[in-house]
This record gives sequence, structure tokens and C-alpha cells, in this order.
Amino acid sequence: MNENIPCHVIAGPLGVGKTTAVLDFLKRCADTENIAVIVNDFGRAGLDAEVLGASVSGLEIRNVAGGCLCCSAMLDMRDALEAVLQRDGLTRIIIEPSGLVVMPDFVPYLKRLCEEFSLELRPIVSLLNPKRTKESHYRALPYFATLVDHADILVANRVDQCSEPQLEHFREWTAQLNPAKQRIIETSFGALPDEIFELKRQSSGSLLKFYAPHTHEESSGGFTGLVEKLNAKRFRGVMEQWLREGVDGSAMLRFKANLPTEQGWRLFEIAEDAVYVKEMPAAEEAKLDWISKGEVPDEVVRAALEASKAGKNSCKE
Repeated sequence: MNENIPCHVIAGPLGVGKTTAVLDFLKRCADTENIAVIVNDFGRAGLDAEVLGASVSGLEIRNVAGGCLCCSAMLDMRDALEAVLQRDGLTRIIIEPSGLVVMPDFVPYLKRLCEEFSLELRPIVSLLNPKRTKESHYRALPYFATLVDHADILVANRVDQCSEPQLEHFREWTAQLNPAKQRIIETSFGALPDEIFELKRQSSGSLLKFYAPHTHEESSGGFTGLVEKLNAKRFRGVMEQWLREGVDGSAMLRFKANLPTEQGWRLFEIAEDAVYVKEMPAAEEAKLDWISKGEVPDEVVRAALEASKAGKNSCKE
């Protein structure tokens, strides 16, 4: 029976730091616990699972890519849960849904799955960027409101990048939420206190709100394959241009790629209106994932890779 196995959800908008938060917890607890992680990528390549697997050994990781757990990937989530429960000595399950998840559809389904498999659903955690909690953000991203409404614990991540007025606005805003949350946490680098993983989920009653049937208007793309070594500085410059100007007329909402460079493998990311480059262990092949407001053809990204190859002349350098 699985009734003593807690099931956690770490949710949040695109690029807010969900994978970083999961990774931070795993690094602290992987040696003392037997943890399985289910990662949902709206993009096609499923890069987040690779990031986790490369950083923490011995994990049971199930990747649900190319859809969202609230709709097109619902059955895949059930299959993933069933698979991880075959692991001997399992002590904890963590689910990281896509940043585009619509909680009113995802949460009831997850509750039914936890009942079916006799799992204990723990408090649902939603990470937010305190800079993005104004009313205009609610209007621009309808699913953002559902992340707040269905969370038991709200986490303000990246507070190190916030001004005091931004933090004060976040505190005033969360103090007015009804019903109140079990915890309101402020942190940076996705660091979540261990205590929230031991809390029981409190009944918050019914949410007497109407949520219209959802559709995902965002487009996704990505591919896996061999890529020649890049000049990291040059490709970073391409990503910064994408962030400023879009790609073929489409805004790049999220971009992740594990690519070979002259200095070794690097994880390139566009997240929360910024570009990041991090070291990664060597991989057998490159993986790229992106989410955009409008279609971004693979050919455009492949052309950027070609133009950024190591040793290729560039008038900008």
C-alpha cells in the first residue's frame, strides 16, 4: 500500500525557478530518501528531466513532455505515477507541472489519482516572482490566477532581485488573499525550507469561482540531435536578441537548450525576461525546447545554431 507516500506539487509560471527548487530539495535529501520525480515539459524535448538527472544520481525520473498535465498529458501523468510506484522503498513523489498548467483541471484530477493509488497529497506549492503579482499580470495570464487560487503555499522566489517596494507589494497582496494560505515564504535560488515538505494539506473548502474552459494558445517547439560546437558568447547574443525582438515576429516566452560549446556543455535559458548560461555535464546529443507566443519554426533555431558555430566568423565579435 502507498498511503504513507507523500505526493508534492511544485508549480509556478514559466521560468520562475521550479526545477531549481526541486533540485535544491533533492540535493539535500536524495542521500536519505528514495524520491521519484515526474517532470512535465510543454515543449517537445523534455529537457528539465535531463537537468535533474545530470545533477542528482539515483533518481527515478519520469518525463511527460509535449503537452500539459491539465489536459493533453493527463493520461501520461497516470502512467508515470503507476510506473514510479513500482520502485522499491519509494518514500516521496514530487510532481513539477508545466508553467502553463491550468490548476482547476489539474488539481481535481491529481486528487483522484492520489485516491486511486492511496497516496497522500501534501500542500500544493506555487512559486511566484514578486515582480509579477500586479493586476495587469493577472489579466495578461489567466492561468496565473489559478496558480495562486489553488496553492496551499505561496513562495516568492528571486527576492534577491526585488526592490523593497516590490516585496512590500507582494506582502500586502498575499495578506489579503481569501482563504489565507498555509504558508507565505520568501526565498531566492529556489531554496524551500524542509518543513513545508512535512506539512499536511489543510482543507481550504470549495473555490466558488468560475473558470472558463481553457485552451493553450502558446506554441511549443524543440528537437534532439547532434549539434556542432558553438561559440557560447555568440549564441548568448542571439538569445538576447530573441528576448528583445522576438523570433520571426513571435515572442520567445521560454527557451532551454543543452548544447556543446568550445568550453564544454552549457545549458542556455531564456527565463523571466533574462538569459542564463550554466555548465552541464557532457551529453550524447543536444536537446532544445521552447515555448513562444506564435510559431517559431525549427529551421529558424537551426539557422541560429549554424551562425553561432565555433570558429565561424562574426562581424559582431
